[in-house]
Amino acid sequence: MKSKNNFKFYSTKTLVILTVIILSVLNVESSYSQNYRNAKAYINDFGKNELFVKESLMEYSTSIIDASPQERIEHTMERIYTKLEDINSNLMKNDIGLFGDTDLRTAFLKLNSKTVTLLKNKALKLNDYEIQSALNYPEIFKNFSYKELQISNYYSEILAYENAKREFGLKYNVLIRAYNKKNVFEYNAYENLIFYKLNVLDDKLTDLLKGSDISKVNECINYLVSKGQDGYLKTSLYKNDFTDTSLNDANIEFINFMLKQKQEIIPLYEDYLRATADLQKIKSKFVENNELVSVDEYNLEVKKFNKSKNTFFDTVYENQIKKKDLINRWYITNSDFLKHNIEFENLYERFANTN
Repeated sequence: MKSKNNFKFYSTKTLVILTVIILSVLNVESSYSQNYRNAKAYINDFGKNELFVKESLMEYSTSIIDASPQERIEHTMERIYTKLEDINSNLMKNDIGLFGDTDLRTAFLKLNSKTVTLLKNKALKLNDYEIQSALNYPEIFKNFSYKELQISNYYSEILAYENAKREFGLKYNVLIRAYNKKNVFEYNAYENLIFYKLNVLDDKLTDLLKGSDISKVNECINYLVSKGQDGYLKTSLYKNDFTDTSLNDANIEFINFMLKQKQEIIPLYEDYLRATADLQKIKSKFVENNELVSVDEYNLEVKKFNKSKNTFFDTVYENQIKKKDLINRWYITNSDFLKHNIEFENLYERFANTN
């Protein structure tokens, strides 16, 4: 471990969320190009493709691959959306619908195409803290708004597909297991977006604290506080969406920690900058102006500087350690929340109810 005197600012641990799909157990490409005796047979077979996409979403939300090379990430993502595109091509070629009715197929193709688009344009990517933090604030906030809009549009598309399933069932007198609860993926995405925004701004703050521009540091911490306050408002709105409030509570804890930095770190940073400036002044008196400076006076400034510097760096070091632990616990909470609240386990065999 690095010593405190040689302290290095560590970036927030990168969370890489990927879709890891087990293709061998789904075998979706041989499900069509056949005539069906009835609506129930068609809808149950059709459910294999829906399960594929929903399991992809689940894996996308739960798979945490830490420190993976970027090339491997890109290769994995390309394999995923290529497979989704292949499914669409296969459906267009082989799924002739039920008695020529392709409405359900059309709705699924639209949803699947949207999934591919989001994977390609990285709209659901919520781990690129370092890249985003290097942008200027208008670009950062534009990215936040873009992701929020894309998430909203995507889950509206999911809702449209669920409605298409219900309409298909009513048309052919089949009771389809449409998902009529609050969408756990959508809830999870919005909770993750709160976490993402804070991490992007905190990464920027961490980098700025390495420098000596107090105005830029204050600007960043104020934006961080603003997004934290927005996070408080949203967690208040989300708190009754699920009986399991663990992820919402974890975000509130994370917001509390982030906002405390303004009181616990910024004053120490300002004091460190003042001590640095004072030490430079007394050095310049001697070096540049050739003025006499007493040893006691010089030693006093050095002592003040060392105390200020050590206090600041020690506090930031301890803060980073606590932050790392908090983030790790947040990841676990996020994963556990999904495991406890996703209900797709019987969908493959029971896409349509038996009655």
